[in-house]
Amino acid sequence: MSERDNLFKKGERAAFLSASVLLAFTILKGLVSLISGSVALLADSIHSFADIFSSIAVWAGLKLVRKQLTERFPYGYYKAETFALLIVAVIIAASGILILKEAVDKLFEPTAVLFPSVVLVVAAFSGLVSYVLGRYKENIGNLIGSQSLIGEGQHSMVDVYTSLLVFAGVFFASLGYPVAEVLAGLVIGVYTIRVGLWFGKDAVLVLMDASLSPQRAKEMKEIAEGVTGVIGVHNIRFRKSGPVSFGEMHIELQQGLALDRAHAISSEVEEKIKKRFRDVESITINVGLAHKEKVKVGIPVLEDKGLKSIASMHFAKAPLFALILMEKSQVRNIDFKVNEAAELSRKRGVAAAQFLVTERVDTVLAGSVGEGPFHVLRDNLIQIYVLPARLEIREALLSLNENKLEKMTEPTEQDGTHDA
Repeated sequence: MSERDNLFKKGERAAFLSASVLLAFTILKGLVSLISGSVALLADSIHSFADIFSSIAVWAGLKLVRKQLTERFPYGYYKAETFALLIVAVIIAASGILILKEAVDKLFEPTAVLFPSVVLVVAAFSGLVSYVLGRYKENIGNLIGSQSLIGEGQHSMVDVYTSLLVFAGVFFASLGYPVAEVLAGLVIGVYTIRVGLWFGKDAVLVLMDASLSPQRAKEMKEIAEGVTGVIGVHNIRFRKSGPVSFGEMHIELQQGLALDRAHAISSEVEEKIKKRFRDVESITINVGLAHKEKVKVGIPVLEDKGLKSIASMHFAKAPLFALILMEKSQVRNIDFKVNEAAELSRKRGVAAAQFLVTERVDTVLAGSVGEGPFHVLRDNLIQIYVLPARLEIREALLSLNENKLEKMTEPTEQDGTHDA
C-alpha cells in the first residue's frame, strides 16, 4: 500500500469514527428533546442526524479515492471526494431548512422545557465531544489534503456553537423566558443553511475545474523562474480533483540547449513544485525554446586588437578573454579582460570557466576545453562551440552566425591535462 493510500485510509477511519459517535449522540439528543420538549435540542439533534449522512458520504468518497486507476478512469476517482462534499452541503442545507420549520412552528406557541438540567448537561457534553471530533477530523483532513474531511471538521466546530446556543436557550427558558430557546433554534437553522451553501459553492467550483487560489499560480511561477536555465514561465493552470491537484505550465529555455539538459531542467521544476505543494499529483511541463535578442560571447584570445584579435586554441592558457555583446547577430560591444587563471599552477581551466560564468557569458568559442571547465560551463547552461583554427574574432563570429561551428558535446582530449 502506498503512502498516499495509507493517508486516505486514515481519512476513512476518521469519517467512520465520526459517523459512529454522531449516531450515538443523535439518538441521545433526540430522546432527550422528545422527553423535555426542547425545540433547540430537537434542532440540534436534526442537525446531528444530517451530520451522520455527511460522515458516511465522506467515508464513501475517500474509499473510492483509493481505487486503482483504470483505462476508463485514467485520472483516478479523486473527484468522488468532491461529490461527497457536495452531498454533505445538500444535507447540511436541507437540515437547516427543517430546523427553521420546527423553530417557526414553536415561535408563536413556546412551551416550557421539562428537565432543563438534563438538557443542559447533554448540550454541554455534546459541545465538548463536537469540539474534540472537529479538531480530529480537521487535522486528518489537512494531513491527507481531503477537502470534504476538512469541511466535516469545520462543520463539527459549528456543532460546538449550536450546542452553546442550545445551552443558552434552555438556560434562559428555565429562568422564565421560553422564547429564548426557540430563538436559539432559529439561529441554528439559519447558520446551518449558510454553512451548507458555503460548502456547496466550494464543491461546485472544484467540479467545474475552477482555479481556487491565484496565489498558488504565482508561487509556482516564482519556483519555476528560480530554476537555472528557465528564461520564461507562462500558461500556468491547475485544478483540484478531490484531495489532489493536477497542473500544467509552459517554460521557456534558451535555444541550442541539449535535450538531456532540457529534460533535467523540467524535471527539477516539477520536483520543486511537488515539494512545495504536497497535494500536487502531477504537473505537465511544456518546454519551449526562447530566442535571446542579446547574447554575450566569450573567446580566449592571444592579444587585444579588437575584432582582428586572434583566438587562442588553449582555453585555460589564453592571456585574455574577449567578451562580445551581440544583438541580432551584430556586435554591439567588445571588452577584453585578463585571464588571471592562466597564472595558476592547477585548476586553471576551472577557474577560467568560473570567471566566464560570473561575467554572464552565454556562448564560448574555443579550440579545446578540458573536462573540468567543460562541465562548469555546461552546468551553467553556457553553449560551447569548437574553433577549428586560429581565426580572427570577426571570422569566428561570422562562422557562429552562419552555423558553421560544431557544438562541443564532450571535453576535448588535447587540453584535458592543462584544464583539469
